[in-house]
Amino acid sequence: MLIITNRRVSGSGTDTAFSGAFEPAQSLLSMADAREQGGAWSLQALASEASDDAIISALRRRFEGSRRVLLYIHGNNNTPQRCFERCALLGNIYGVEVIGFSWPSEGLLPDGHTLPGVADTAGSEDDLADVRASNRTAGPIVQKARRYRQAKNNAQDSVDALARLLRLMAIARLQAHAQPFSVAAHSLGAHYLQYTLEIAAAREALGAAQNVALVAPCVRAAGHGDWVSRLRPKGQVFVTYNEGDSVLLGACIVDGQQVKLGTDPGGTLVRNGIVRYVCFTGSPVGLGGHGYFVHDGIADKTRTAFSRMFGSEADLQAGEYPRQVYVAGCDADGAVCYVGVPRVPDGG
Repeated sequence: MLIITNRRVSGSGTDTAFSGAFEPAQSLLSMADAREQGGAWSLQALASEASDDAIISALRRRFEGSRRVLLYIHGNNNTPQRCFERCALLGNIYGVEVIGFSWPSEGLLPDGHTLPGVADTAGSEDDLADVRASNRTAGPIVQKARRYRQAKNNAQDSVDALARLLRLMAIARLQAHAQPFSVAAHSLGAHYLQYTLEIAAAREALGAAQNVALVAPCVRAAGHGDWVSRLRPKGQVFVTYNEGDSVLLGACIVDGQQVKLGTDPGGTLVRNGIVRYVCFTGSPVGLGGHGYFVHDGIADKTRTAFSRMFGSEADLQAGEYPRQVYVAGCDADGAVCYVGVPRVPDGG
C-alpha cells in the first residue's frame, strides 16, 4: 500500500519511521510501501524526499493495476500507523487501491516536539468528542484543544506538499491512461484540502479526479460554497454530514461555536449539479457518529453509495431512482440525499 508523506523520515529499510516533524511551506514528499506483518506495520521501498519522476512512477503502477484508485487524506490526530490502518480498511471494504497521504496531524510543533505544557500522548481522531461547553476550561480538554489548533496550523503549513502530490497524481493518471482516481478528505483533511485550493495548480489537478468526497468535513459551514464550488472534478463532489457527530460538535466548541459543515451545511447550499450533500442524521453511524464510512454496522445501501463515491462512479446509476441508494431519497433537485430519515420540525 503506497503511502506518501510530507513528514520527515528517519531510519532505513523496514526500520523506517515517519516522524511528527515536517518542513513548513515546503513541497518535500517521501514515500514508502506500508505492509502489515503479524499485527505490526513496516515501511519498505522507502524514497526519502523523492523526485517527481520517482513518485510518478510509483503512482503509475497503481493506476495500471486492476482496482480503481482512491487518494485518502486523513483528519485530525492520526498517527502514521492509524493512517495505514484506515487506508487498509478502506481498501478491504470498498475494493479500491488506496494511496494514503500521511500529514503531521497530531498537533505537534513542526520540529516534532510537543507544545509547551501539553502532555505527550498520541490520542486519536475521536478525542474532541470529549469536549463539552461545561468542561472546555478543564486542563486535559484545554490540551486537546491546543493540539487540535496546532494540527490546523500544520495543515495550512503543508499545502505546498499536498498541491504537489495532486499535480503528480494528475500527471500519473494521464500517463497511465488506465484506472480513474477519486479523492476522499475526512474531517480535518477537508480543512487541509480547502486551503490547498488556494494554489492554482492544485485546483487544476483536481480536475483530473473523478469524484471528490468531503467526509464529515471539519470546516466552517458558513460560506463553504465559496470554495466548495471551486471543486470541479470530472464527476461529482460529495459532502457528507451528520448532526450528531460528537467530534465535530467538540470542534465547534473549541472554535468558538463555529458550526461545522460535517454537522449542518446550513441553508445556503451549492446547487450546481455537481455537488451532492448526503445527510446521515438519524441513520446508523456508529459510536460518536464521525467514522460512519468505516463502521462495522454500515448498511448495504450506504456501502454501495460510498463504494461508488470512492470508486470513481456516479452515486446514482442510469435507470436508478434515489431510494435504491439513499434510504430516504433525495430532494427534488438532487442537491441533498438522505441516508437517514430527516427530522420534521414540530408542526411540520
